[in-house]
Amino acid sequence: MAAFKPHYTLCPLLGAHNLVGVSADKEESTVLVTLGPNIVVKHKLSDQKPLKSWSTRQSNQITCKSVYSGTNDKYVCVLNRKHICMWSEEESNLEDVKKHTFSTNIHTIHSPPGKSSIIVYENGYSECLEIGLTKRKDVKPSLLDQNETVAKSYLEVVKNQSILVLCTSGNKIYYVRLASDGTPDGNLNFSLTKGTDCKNLGMVVVNDDTNIVTILVLWSDGELVRYSEQGGIMSTYSLSGICLSSPVAMVKLDATHIAIYGADVSEEGATLLLFDLKFGMSVANRKLKFFCDPPHMYCLESNNVLLLCIVQNLVVVPYVLQPSLLCNLIDSKHIRDTNAKPDVVGWGEAVPTSPNPNPLKFRQVETTRLSNTLWESNASSSRIFDELLPLLKEDKDINGICLLLSSVKDLPEKWLADLLNFSLEINLIEGDKLSKMLEILLSLSHSDVVLLNHLRRKMTTQSTIKLLQYLAELLKTCKWAKDETSDASKPDFSQVVDWISLILDAHHHELLIAGSDDQVKQLIKQLGQLVGESYDVLDSLGQSEPLVTLLEQKRRPPENRRKDWYAIEVVRLL
Repeated sequence: MAAFKPHYTLCPLLGAHNLVGVSADKEESTVLVTLGPNIVVKHKLSDQKPLKSWSTRQSNQITCKSVYSGTNDKYVCVLNRKHICMWSEEESNLEDVKKHTFSTNIHTIHSPPGKSSIIVYENGYSECLEIGLTKRKDVKPSLLDQNETVAKSYLEVVKNQSILVLCTSGNKIYYVRLASDGTPDGNLNFSLTKGTDCKNLGMVVVNDDTNIVTILVLWSDGELVRYSEQGGIMSTYSLSGICLSSPVAMVKLDATHIAIYGADVSEEGATLLLFDLKFGMSVANRKLKFFCDPPHMYCLESNNVLLLCIVQNLVVVPYVLQPSLLCNLIDSKHIRDTNAKPDVVGWGEAVPTSPNPNPLKFRQVETTRLSNTLWESNASSSRIFDELLPLLKEDKDINGICLLLSSVKDLPEKWLADLLNFSLEINLIEGDKLSKMLEILLSLSHSDVVLLNHLRRKMTTQSTIKLLQYLAELLKTCKWAKDETSDASKPDFSQVVDWISLILDAHHHELLIAGSDDQVKQLIKQLGQLVGESYDVLDSLGQSEPLVTLLEQKRRPPENRRKDWYAIEVVRLL
């Protein structure tokens, strides 16, 4: 499931207030840190050592985070909101680098991967870096209302279309569509307010799976609200565990997860939350000893790491994400915070229930004791399989594995692929206990999408050929469909065909490589012949279905009144 890994210190800071920003470098293993108003350092994430640094004199202060521009292979920073400085990695001192002076104050520079860097001015106007350098003396037209300036800006790319999201000093949000040259090409805007007593503690822009850019805002009443580009409320979440009297920092991790960093609710230390937007709940948290106000947090999605300020240090927090599936939340102790439904208590007399006895008895006494402990603690199915199957495989207790599969439902797909390969590595004899285990595995329900990747990783080419041979034999003898008299632990015809299709999808490359082997050729031809014969039978049944329906209704089929022993001809006489 989603979780935070142990964190470590990347580098000391000159003070949290002096940190200007963190951005991605040209290599995924390095990061660009603008430590203070006059220092830029290139750090390697793995060994925590600086690789290169550049500095300016005290009067030339860096006013936004430095970025790497991939289109011209140079680093870019803004000095005193008026000058852009571009330099290569070989430079040693920024004072020797040419500075380009602009007539309009610059807010920041965004550098999306594979695209030209975008200059964002304080009045909301934007343009590409190359165009801005050629027109730096032109006064840029204002996109915002009078006396408004840009407070925060976010750049998202949706289907090769750049979207600039601006948050202004007047609490207004602008969605700006950018043309190919980075200039504004239409915008939508709305005021960001929520009552007189609610304050905006933090916000983040999220590009979801449907390529819709939305804004998440955490208000001081504890509500995390999602706004559309027109300002409509799309969803509301209730957040707890964070102090709502201090500002928070939020960053997007992927389309369904965000990270939230703020003061702990006890006002001692800080809390880092990993929030799942699909289920509206916190799925991981990390307690920190100290909180820096204002909070700083940055995300490098390509490295799966967060960087945040703790006291006088820049700290790296690696994280792991999983798809937002309900099965990933089972056994997690996180509860969705909601006030929608009150607790309901029944005061009737409690009815004693008899405990369900543990049906799992294995060859090894230690394994049986462990199963009793798991059964009495009401452990989930996935945990029971994770704890018991390695022991049963090591002991080669085939009867115990069959008992476990028959008694506990919902076998995870990773174990289904693992057990298939385990049973196929041993020669199967029809009717023995290994063949029984294989029949049980093939009759279990599963997700083809999830199982496909596990089959590719777990099953060898030899095991794949054995399984296809076994499925070919089953295809000759299996029933078309299960009924009340059929054994539920044996796969029916449709399940066997589905398994053949799934195995061919998972290992078609290996089978193509092994296609020169006569055994593999004959096997594929046999499968094609069996499926073709089955298709012919089904086609015949489909054609005879109307006749069977008439017989069930006790009606006679229509007679063929055609008479072939005479003919009528028309002769015209002139």
